[in-house]
Amino acid sequence: MEFLEISEEEYTKFRDQYKEKNFWQSLEMAKMRKNSNPSWDYQCVALKDGDTIKASAVLVSLPVFMGKKLYMSLRGFLIDYDALDLVEAFLTELKIYLNEHDCLYFRTDPYIDYQDHDLNGYVVEGKKRDELIQLFEREGFVHSGFRNGHDPNFEPRWMSILDLEGKTNQDIFKAMHTNTRQSIRNAEKMGVKVKELKREELYILKELVDIAGEIRDFESPSISKYEAYYDNFQDHFKACLAYIDLDEYERNVLNDQARQEKILAKALEDLKKTPDSQKKINRKKEAEYAIEGCHRKLKEIKEYKEKYGTVLNLAAACFMLTDYETLYLYSGSNKDLNRFAGSFMIQWHMIQMAIDHHCSRYNFYGISGNFHESAEDYGVFTFKRSFNACVAELVGDFTYTAKPSEFRIYTMLRNVKHKLFR
Repeated sequence: MEFLEISEEEYTKFRDQYKEKNFWQSLEMAKMRKNSNPSWDYQCVALKDGDTIKASAVLVSLPVFMGKKLYMSLRGFLIDYDALDLVEAFLTELKIYLNEHDCLYFRTDPYIDYQDHDLNGYVVEGKKRDELIQLFEREGFVHSGFRNGHDPNFEPRWMSILDLEGKTNQDIFKAMHTNTRQSIRNAEKMGVKVKELKREELYILKELVDIAGEIRDFESPSISKYEAYYDNFQDHFKACLAYIDLDEYERNVLNDQARQEKILAKALEDLKKTPDSQKKINRKKEAEYAIEGCHRKLKEIKEYKEKYGTVLNLAAACFMLTDYETLYLYSGSNKDLNRFAGSFMIQWHMIQMAIDHHCSRYNFYGISGNFHESAEDYGVFTFKRSFNACVAELVGDFTYTAKPSEFRIYTMLRNVKHKLFR
């Protein structure tokens, strides 16, 4: 077999037929990175058997020290990770390539599970990919360990995955937690809708994600990053907004109130004839309770209109779509409007879209891997779990150092720099 550089066309053709692809491994992602900083570069490489590509990757690179470069293969290679002989051949040839192309060090984080977990995070007994990790280590790639938590310098090692294979909308909805189903039903009754944001509306997504960033203490993306996703990935990138038109909601409440008032009037008339009828007494109480609820809702609507106007932007989120999965990237919501369940409606909207696109799974993406109630992200984890999503644990990150002496100096100088400027 031969390891060589290939054209973008060859790579794209191979990636298109690769089932478990993700957006990080795309040329669009590499080009987006280069557009944000021209110092980044990228190259498509492949291991070929004759004219047949057996494995491939996009390598992105950045000069970091004395003409030497950091190389990365974002979320790993397009390869059958269970074919260990093939992985070994690819790693062997990759190291030769890196050493010939001014590599200082190389990082990758394969998009492949280490072991299975259930929706509560408990390990499901079965296969572990220890042999794969050991193979990387034999080839000189240092494993970063079984990292938990959230680190802005790395993509998540733990994810929350909803299996869609062979499922219908009804199957998925029935399997959700009772409270989640009820939240979606209530939102639909109130008239909460979901729409896709246009490029010029992406500022709405940013505003709501910024709110979440302040609450959960993470740095939210700039508007230029959302625009870059939109421009580079086009139909594969979706930004969605959950909103409610208060005028429409008010009309629905008034109609409901009028209906309940008719029911109450009928119950009162019937009770004149049969005052001891428990059925009619209950009907009267239910109508009165419903009318009180309508009065309360109308008062709230008036207050919301005074504060926000006639349309409430409840929650927004953005997603990446491939044939294999729909992946949930960023989201945010107005916590004062949580009663409208906008975040639940966005997820349900996108889950249905994923089913319509025949995706194999819906990826709620990053969780910390800590499943105790004391965990900082426990609320996020329980939200994703409520859709019946199971926990996925990836094998982790690997680093190959091509120039150990220079890398030690580089690391020392970088640490000094961070101490001086933190």
